[in-house]
This record gives sequence, structure tokens and C-alpha cells, in this order.
Amino acid sequence: MQIKVLENSEVCSVIFIRDYLQFYFEGELTNGTLTTYSLPISVVDGKVYENGTIGYRDSLCSFINRTVKEFQVHNGQKLILIFDNDDRLEVSLVKETVNVPEAAMLRVENQINVW
Repeated sequence: MQIKVLENSEVCSVIFIRDYLQFYFEGELTNGTLTTYSLPISVVDGKVYENGTIGYRDSLCSFINRTVKEFQVHNGQKLILIFDNDDRLEVSLVKETVNVPEAAMLRVENQINVW
């Protein structure tokens, strides 16, 4: 599956589930779910938010109603979602920083990508 399928999709919800997150996307052609077991870093209005910092959850919720401009895997090290306002979400794929077998899973219809 091409990860580019979520480009031009809108984040319709962010779900906080114990120690991982789910981002739901709605698009003209398809819908998808990105589950991040490696807690992402968000960059909103030029400020970096990590798990545990004040405003972290609010920064993640700020992606709701935003459209994905670009979705990429950067050098096999991280997933990057760049939104229409240039804010971004980054999910580390580096084994040394991820304490779970999978860092992220993208499900679009019946196709699944796991990193």
C-alpha cells in the first residue's frame, strides 16, 4: 500500500488509548487509521511537543480538521505527516527509541502497513 493515499485526507479524530494513539482520517477516496505505538512528536506553530510536556495532548488534538499535505517515511527513521498549515507529526521508527515491537500501523480499508 502506498502511504501517499492519505495525502489530502483530513484528520477527523485523535484517540488516546492508555499508551498509544490512533488518528482517524477521512478522504474523498478512502479513509484510514494510523495507530502510533511509539508516541509521536508534534510540531505546532513552530513549537515542539513531546509526551509529558505541557500542551502535548492539545497539540495532537489541533490536527483535527487539518488536511495532510504530505505523508512520508524519512530515511526509514520516522514517519512524517505534514499538514496544510505546515504543522507536522513525527513518529520515530528507530528501534533504540521504541520500546514496543511495532512503532506504527497504518490501516486503509483492508490493507495494513506496519513499521
